[in-house]
Amino acid sequence: MTNKWMWLLPLLAVGVWWLGYAGDANGVWPWRHEMLLLTGLLGMAYMAISLLLALRLPRLEVWCGGLDRMLRLHRQTAIGGALALTAHWLLVEAPKWAVSAGWLSRPARRGASAAAVGAGAGNGILLHALGNTLGEWSFYLLIALVVVSLLALVSYGRFRLIHRLAPLIYLAGWGHGLCLLPQVGAMTPVGVSIWLIGGIGAIGALYSLLGQVGARDRHPGLVVAVRTLADHTCELTMQLERPLAHYRPGQFAFFEFDAKEGPHPFTLVRVSADRRQLVIAVRALGDHTRQLVAEARAGDGVVVTGPYGAFVAPQGGGRALWLGAGIGITPFVAWLEGLAARGERSEGISLIQCAPDLAGAVYHRRLAELCHRTGVRYQLHLDKTAGRLDLARIAQDAPEQVWFCGPEGMADALTRLLPDGHLHRELFRFR
Repeated sequence: MTNKWMWLLPLLAVGVWWLGYAGDANGVWPWRHEMLLLTGLLGMAYMAISLLLALRLPRLEVWCGGLDRMLRLHRQTAIGGALALTAHWLLVEAPKWAVSAGWLSRPARRGASAAAVGAGAGNGILLHALGNTLGEWSFYLLIALVVVSLLALVSYGRFRLIHRLAPLIYLAGWGHGLCLLPQVGAMTPVGVSIWLIGGIGAIGALYSLLGQVGARDRHPGLVVAVRTLADHTCELTMQLERPLAHYRPGQFAFFEFDAKEGPHPFTLVRVSADRRQLVIAVRALGDHTRQLVAEARAGDGVVVTGPYGAFVAPQGGGRALWLGAGIGITPFVAWLEGLAARGERSEGISLIQCAPDLAGAVYHRRLAELCHRTGVRYQLHLDKTAGRLDLARIAQDAPEQVWFCGPEGMADALTRLLPDGHLHRELFRFR
């Protein structure tokens, strides 16, 4: 799945709407009704896909090219859903404002036959009112959730708690659509889409509410060793009660040391042959990591969920450049550990480790040793000694395949400097 889906989905929604369009819309109010159907369908479809992408399903991860890209698409579809539903809300409210301002006249209500007046009609009115209430409040909550997510208005721990509302917001929105099915027509193309696509999203919402996201990949364990690596950086070794089901060097996992703070992603630097002992490197870059570096002790409990990710060692030979900056060097350590364990050599590969100074160059001695054993050419670049790394020169001399892990600013610069398809990076941003 790629970003093309962001543009394909509106076309599919228009196609479904067109199949059910009778061609009789004439005037502002009939067209308002048709556009309400289209924007509501599009918003629901975006939100259903966003919800399914958040479930970390293995097949979807493979399809998206890694969990990092899957969660980026999750955010993008949530934003797409919020925009579509904002248009839906405006179509509901703006004509009312126009009527109040005297710019529009309300359409004449159709007369009701005597047979229609009674309990059936009353139930229909109540159902319609319930649907409108569910739709309005789910829209307001969705907008609040998207704003909090995009602007990082609260801490990660609080954001995680607020984010748990998403399945409930979705179910309320789907309930809005179901309540309006008698008006839409349950067997029309739009009606079928509401209960079919919406129902698939509802199953995903219930899966999330029941706490099943990542449940099969959760592994309780203990911290068995803590070692200082460099300035503001430590290495944690953990022992799991049961082995990881799978692992490829370069993958990451979510580590929960504090239930209030929740899980955070860290690259797996080393994994033992029996996949029960894990090593990660933690650099004090935020509130949680600062606390972890300062307070982590042997004997602390941990819950590990994973592993995930597609930033794994490339197969086959050929020239390539690996570039790791700061704590972003860790996946390359994992790659080299894997090569050394298998006794393989990669003569055409160059590794550049970029750090502010020698004290901040984590694993530099281990990297020099591993590169010597595997035939990888190793270069340590220290900013305080040699100045900032010249990314333009790196890009000019780089081979066709460049693998980068490090600060977003460097990654964005390399994206601009290198031809499309030459740069491989991990989008290590999950908020």
